[in-house]
This record gives sequence, structure tokens and C-alpha cells, in this order.
Amino acid sequence: MGDSDANNIYIILEFRMVSIYSSVFSSEGLEYLLTHPEVAIAREKLSSKVSFTVPLTDVIRDTLHGQLDLDLSNVSDIPMRWIVGDTAPHIDSGASKFQYSYLVYLNGSEGEFIVDGVSYSIMANTAYKFSEGFSHSTQGTGSSPRLLLGPMNEFAESVGARGINYYNSISDIQNNVNSIAFQYIDIAGGFILGNSSIFDRGSIGSYTSWRIYSPSGFSNIYNNGYDLSSIITDPYTGVRVYPALPCFLEGTKILCQVDGVDTYLPVESMKPGTLVKTSRDGYKKLELIGYGKIQNPGHNERVEQRLYKCSPSRYTELTEDIYLTGCHSILVSKLTDVEEEKLIKQLGRIFITDKKYRLTAFADERAEPWASEGMYTIWHFALENDNVKMNYGVYASGLLVETCCINRLKNKTGFTLHK
Repeated sequence: MGDSDANNIYIILEFRMVSIYSSVFSSEGLEYLLTHPEVAIAREKLSSKVSFTVPLTDVIRDTLHGQLDLDLSNVSDIPMRWIVGDTAPHIDSGASKFQYSYLVYLNGSEGEFIVDGVSYSIMANTAYKFSEGFSHSTQGTGSSPRLLLGPMNEFAESVGARGINYYNSISDIQNNVNSIAFQYIDIAGGFILGNSSIFDRGSIGSYTSWRIYSPSGFSNIYNNGYDLSSIITDPYTGVRVYPALPCFLEGTKILCQVDGVDTYLPVESMKPGTLVKTSRDGYKKLELIGYGKIQNPGHNERVEQRLYKCSPSRYTELTEDIYLTGCHSILVSKLTDVEEEKLIKQLGRIFITDKKYRLTAFADERAEPWASEGMYTIWHFALENDNVKMNYGVYASGLLVETCCINRLKNKTGFTLHK
């Protein structure tokens, strides 16, 4: 390595490097990064971390080339991040294999940035370059938000902690806000869903089943305790997950009105505008309907995320067998003490729809685990309502069950909506 100037410090250990650069940007470049409209928009969304990008100007591009030796001639946008609070020790991962992580603190902060066991004060307009594989964290940073250019690799791709990021909804993932928990795990140790003993931040509360977010579509449903290493083998990959929801097995018949006549329709044949009979509000138009997939196990264990068989021998209202996921509720007039205990353990509290208690198939001993192993299509729907968070009681082959609400089906399932 050649001689460094007075603003740069290099620490090299066995060809693995940490470099620190002070006074990186000119006042013009710094003002652009601090005052760009996207910076203010992202700041308004901040709870713990918000990632975003801004257009890369010639001034910023030239500065990064001259100061950090980054060739970004083919890059049009640069990743940035607002973050508040301490970050747990982690190793960066990204979409591509890379040699170095780069980040620039654009504003100062109390606390320390720790790389490979060495602590540095967090100073404004100061950059860090360090080898891929170095663990890093922050501590003592208080409650003041920090604005960073990066973290990124030499390709200007955003990088960050490898692990599982938990969200309440798919919309929170898409907006990159309000992560409820993060779990950093080395791929060699397994990506175990819901392992609270190794959460680095937050809590997943009473959630027990999840889908993996993908912009291209929905994933299968996975329960707490599932090792995602069997499907995520790239050590540079992290995952974002959101809760799974109650559903009907394809083929379940729902009481509707067709040409003025009460008719049971297979759920997959329903469409927006179909009139569905409710328990207390007459007929309501179907607003949304969507479908996803579930991997049903071949054993008889009572777990939430599987299909349960409800049969006429156990539910006198039923005219035929129906199949529900474990978190789908049958509506009942009363609960036993045992059922109340199970529901509180499963959901955190007791819920009511149309003046009936929601008794999930998982908590209802009348519902039998259906040991038919395989991948199945599941459906759910929401009916018109001025309150997008309200649902109804409807009839599935005679049994009174719950619908989904508009808000949840639209924003929190990741289902493919059927038109």
C-alpha cells in the first residue's frame, strides 16, 4: 500500500483491512446528501432503521472515487440509511459476493462504532472501509438518529446483517419500516425461525407462523422452529418474514346468493362482487379474495400451521367435511376454560366476531389434524365494510366461521389476489 495522507488511517492484519477516512465530502457534497428530499422522506418513516437511495451526482461519484477508490461509473443511485439505537454485532451480507464494506457517517453521534473488536468515535463526514467477514456493531449511541451513506459493497449494493428480519405486515417490508425483531444467525448455525434466545433486537410476540417476503410472489408457510437453512443456503442472504394468516382449503364451499337463491360456492370460484351471506348483516359483496400455499405435514401433531379436518360427526351443523388452517376460527357462543387458556397462549387474548368467540381450529379439540402430507392451495376473502379492520361470520358447508378483514388480506398476507 502506498503512503496515506493525514486524513486517512489504515489498519492491516494478514491482508484484512480497516480503513478510516475523515473529511470525506466537500461542503457541497455533504449538503446534497443531508438535504436531498429522499432523506427527509425516509427520516419520517424511521422507527429503528430505514434504507433508501438517492441519485448519484458527478460530485459524489468523483469524491468516492478519489477518497475511497470506488469506481461507480456505471452506478446511478447510492444506498443510504437512517438508523437509531445500537446495532448488535453482525457480519455484512449482500446480493453479491464482495471484498469490502463501505459506510460514511454523515452526521455525528455519541457512542462508538466497533469493527473487529476496535472502537472508534462516531464522527460526522467520516468513512469506514473494512474487509468482508469483519464483525461490527455500535454501542452507547443514545436516541439521536444517524444518517449513513451505505453500508454498501464495492458495487454500491446495500449490505447489512445476515439473518431473519421480522415484520408485522408485508406493507411494512415494502416500505422498509417498523421491523419488530431481528435475529442474526451465521448460516452454519441454521436460520431457526422464532428462536427468541438469539434475537438481537425486539420480540415477535404471539406470532408463530410466517411467510418469506419476495417481490415476485408469496412463499410457503413456515412455523417457529423451522430451520430455513434447508431452503436458504447462500451465506450472503438474509430473509424478511411476515405472519401467516387463517385460510380455507381450496374446494371449501361458502354460502352465497346466486340469482336470488342461497347457493354454496367453492371458495376459489368466488370473485369480487359475489354476494356472501353473513351471520348478522345479511348479504355482503365480496371485496377481495386471494390464495397462497401451505406445506401440510404427514404427522398428527397439533401445531398451528397445518390443515385441520372438521367433520359432521364432531360439528352437527356441517353437511360435509371441511379443512381449515390451524389459525382459522370457528365462531362459537361459549368457550371452555381449556379453550380460553389455549387461545390466550396462542393469540395473546380472546377475539370476538359478530358477537361470537373466535375459536381457532388449533385450539378446538373437535378439529382433527389432517395428516395428508403435501403442498396445498389455501384461500381467504374479505367482504365490503366501511371499517377495513372488521370481519364477519359466514357459513362454510353450514359451519359458522370467520372471514378476513380488508386491511389484513390486502396488506398483511402476501396472497395473490384473485380478480
